[in-house]
Parts: sequence; structure tokens; C-alpha cells
Amino acid sequence: EFIASTDFFFRPVNTYTGPDGLLYIIDMNRGIIQESNWTRKGTFLRGKIDYFNIANVNQRGRIWRLVHDDFTPGPKPHMLDVPAADLVQYLDHPNGWWRDNAQKQLILLDDKAVVPALQDMATGRKNASALGRLHALWTLEGLNAIDKPVLLTALSDADPQMRKAAIWISERYLHQQDTGMITRVGQLANDANYDVKTQVLLSLGANKHPLAQQITQELLAKNPDNEMLKRVRFSLDRNEDAKKYGMKLGSFPAPERKLILAGSEIYKGMCSPCHGSDGMGLPTNAAPALKGAKHVNHDRDFAIRILLHGLKGPIEGKTYPSEMASMKDNSDEWIASVLSYIRYEFVGTSARGVKGRQSAVVQPEEVRKVREAYTSAREAWTIDELEKNILK
Repeated sequence: EFIASTDFFFRPVNTYTGPDGLLYIIDMNRGIIQESNWTRKGTFLRGKIDYFNIANVNQRGRIWRLVHDDFTPGPKPHMLDVPAADLVQYLDHPNGWWRDNAQKQLILLDDKAVVPALQDMATGRKNASALGRLHALWTLEGLNAIDKPVLLTALSDADPQMRKAAIWISERYLHQQDTGMITRVGQLANDANYDVKTQVLLSLGANKHPLAQQITQELLAKNPDNEMLKRVRFSLDRNEDAKKYGMKLGSFPAPERKLILAGSEIYKGMCSPCHGSDGMGLPTNAAPALKGAKHVNHDRDFAIRILLHGLKGPIEGKTYPSEMASMKDNSDEWIASVLSYIRYEFVGTSARGVKGRQSAVVQPEEVRKVREAYTSAREAWTIDELEKNILK
């Protein structure tokens, strides 16, 4: 902490480095900053607000410029008034404001005449810092003027952030299954820097080329304990699952997805003739609808007991021609699969307000615990019994 104020309404919310190299502080300069829910009449805060009359202090925002005694501010920029050729030099400026805005303006101007100068800077032919080379490389990418010679040089740059950026930008060639570029990027799987290794995995991990897959497998095998690489692999696998199974089902871990898919097949063959393929029941009213049914989506134990032991009697005041038969002769995994599919596919808002498919899956271990609680034979449940025993 290096700054304080005796002004009661000093509310600094952000800071920025300006083009002059000084620190700019955004001050909301307002009396009340709490949400209205916490400043209602009768609350402690409302009493203080009214006592000090601070509700009237608003719309007074300020910008402060903090100047160090020993620092001479830099010059005022005129980037909008100069040609693209004059902006290239600022990509290597010590102040990040100049680098960022010069890069943005160069891309907006889209003047390809500066490409040779940018190539010289990015490849080190022109003496520039690592930050300058990095800005030049990304500016070439933004101008759609990147080429293989520049990328190959950048892949060998002494700075790891340059190598990482070069891998990222090379994806335009990797997506074309360019074997030469895949080979060159793959060599960086042995880089000493883990940011570089991580980018190799990000750029090659989803590539279907056999060489790319071999490189990523070897990279993971050589770094089995690296958490970042493991998380990247996990994310890539999830993305592939989403493409294959859809965004909803693809978001589930593979074991849970397996249960849901198995349950889908069982439901279509055994359950849909009574409950309907869409879970809405049939015109014959052979069985109740499952879509949004609270007795299925409300509680896992509720649903497990119904499938294990059966259900008889009226359901929400309506009587059906036949009762739900016991399925206890099937395995724990079989019952978990059916319930997982039903709760996933026909999910609704439960009595407890729980929404969404992520809570849908029933694990075989949960079925086993309920089964063990009823080792002796019992008759089918009624809704009244279930609600009395489970719902509190």
C-alpha cells in the first residue's frame, strides 16, 4: 500500500499506466457503494447513510495522476496522425501502453508496406527486445502476413514466450496437416520451459494426424506429474466428447456418460412401451409421465426404491391400470443406468429447486446401499410410504 486519502468518498476502483509512464487511478468518488439490498430502511447502514447524508454524493468520479518526484513524464502520443511506418518503432517501446496501441493501430491501418520491417523485428534481424519481437510477431499475424520462415525462426527464439507464440500462430499450418510444421513444433515437446510444452499440447492435442497424436502421447508420458499438462489433456478430451456426444452429454465424465447411454438402450426396449419414448406417457394412460416427475427427479433414494421394489397405488391422486414392477433382480449397475438416463433425459425442477442434468447420475454404489437396507423381501412402495420415509 502506498496511497491513502482523508477524503471519505475516495473510492479507487482501478489503475492504469498512461502513455506518459505515470499511474492513473480511477476514483468512483461516491457516497454509497453497497447494493441497495444491504442499505434498506431500518438497517444499520441506512442509519449511517442518513446521518451523514451521503446518499447525495454521486456522479463525482475523478481520475488522479500519480507523479513520482524523480520521474520525468514521457511525451504526448500522436499515433493517429502518423503513417504506419512510424508506428513500428513503438512495438519495442519500454511502456506497454505504446506497444499495445501501436500494434492495434498498425493492424487497423492494414498497410502491408510495413511487413518487411516487422519481419526484421520479429526474427531479430533488427535489434529489438523480446517484447518487441513478440509484438512484431503478433502484428504480422494480425495483418495476415505471417509466413513459415518467420515462424521457423521464432520457434528457435531464445525467449520462451516467443517460442510459445510461434507454436500458437503455427496452428494455421497444423490444421492443414502440414507434416513438416507438425514435426518442427513437436521438437519443442522437449523444451525446458513448461509454458512452451503446454502450448505444444494445446496446439497438437486435438490434431488427428498420427504424428501429432504420437507427439502428445510421448509428451504426457514424459511428464506424468505435471498438473497443467494433465488439465490440458482433460480439457481437450472434454472438447472431443462434446463434439461426439453433444454439449450436454459430452460434459459428463466418461464413466457417467457410459451409464446414461446404457440406460438409454434399456429404457427404449423396456420402459418406453408404458412411459412413452419422450417420457410423457401414452394416450392409454398405462403409466405416469416421467418428464419432470418429482418422484423421479426429487431424490436419488426415492427413485432407487421405486425401481428396486416397485410402486403401487394412486400417484398424485390418479390410479393407473397396473403397478410398477420390482426390478431388484437386475444388477446395481443396470438400475443405476436406467435411473441415470431417466433423470438426465427427463429432468425437471424438483421440489427442492434443483435444476440441471449434472445432478442426474445415479451411481451403482448408491443402489447397493439402498438394496442392503432391505435384505428381506418387501412389497411395492406407495407414494405415501415413500414420502413418509424419505421426505422430511
